[in-house]
Amino acid sequence: MKSFAPKKEFSQNFLTDRGIADKIVAAAELRPGDHIVEIGPGKGVLTERMVASQCDRLLAVDLDERAVAFHATQAWNRLPRCEVRLGDVLRIRLQAEFPSCTRQNRVIVGNIPYAITSDLIFWALEQHASVDRVVMMMQREVAKRCVAVPRTKEYGILTVATWLYAEAKLLFNVQPGSFFPRPAVTSSVIRFVLREQPAADVDPVAFMKFVRAAFSQRRKILRNSLQQWLINNRIAIQEGVQLSTCNLGMTRAEELLPQQLVDLYNELRSLTTSSPS
Repeated sequence: MKSFAPKKEFSQNFLTDRGIADKIVAAAELRPGDHIVEIGPGKGVLTERMVASQCDRLLAVDLDERAVAFHATQAWNRLPRCEVRLGDVLRIRLQAEFPSCTRQNRVIVGNIPYAITSDLIFWALEQHASVDRVVMMMQREVAKRCVAVPRTKEYGILTVATWLYAEAKLLFNVQPGSFFPRPAVTSSVIRFVLREQPAADVDPVAFMKFVRAAFSQRRKILRNSLQQWLINNRIAIQEGVQLSTCNLGMTRAEELLPQQLVDLYNELRSLTTSSPS
C-alpha cells in the first residue's frame, strides 16, 4: 500500500513537516529503555523518527485499517521493537502493555485527533502512576486550557486536572501548513511530566466531580454552581457560617487557584460525614 487519503471520520490531519516531527521527538527526550505508545501514527512521520531514537519499544495504535496496512509496507515496521496495531488507544494501559519496564521509561507521544482531544488528555493523565511523560500535539486553544491561569477564559476543568496530575509546559505552536489537509486552527505541542502522586492529598475522582460541578456554570457564583453537588453530598451550610477559604456567595470557580479549590473542597467535605457521591 503506497498511501491513503485522510478521512474526516477519523479526524485525520497528517503531519507532513519533518522538522516539526524532529522537534516533537526531541521534546519527548527518548532514551534507552523507553517504551512508547504513539497515538494515531497516520503515515508515520513521527513513528519513523521514534524508531530511529534510542527507545527500546514503540507501540503505535490506530483505528484506521489503512494506516496499519500502510505501516506494514514500511521498513521501520519490520524492526522487532516496533509494532503498529489496529485498535482504540483509549483502551490501552501502558503498565499492562509494558509490565517489565519502570514507570520512568513509559512514554506517550502523539499528534492527536482534534475530535477526541479532551478524552485523550484525560486518558493520559489518569495513567500518571504508571507513565512518566507525555508529549502531545493538539489544537492551540485546548493546549492553552491545560496551562491557563485563573480569571482567564481558558482556565477551567482541564487546567485543574492538568495541575492535579502533571507539570505541563506549552512548548511551541505549529501552523496549519505543516499538515495535510490543512486544519482550520493553529496547533501546539505540550509536554506533561506526570506526577506519580496527585498534587493534592484528595480522592482525585471525587475531587474532580467537585471541580466539574464548580465550573459547570462558570459565570455563576459557587453557591449556585455547587448547589446540586452540596445536595448530593448532604452538605448543608448553616446560616451565618463563614468558610475560611472563600465566600461562596461572592466567588466564582474561575477566581480560585487549583490549590484553593482543593482547600474549599476539603472544608466543605468537613461539614459532613457522608461519603462523596
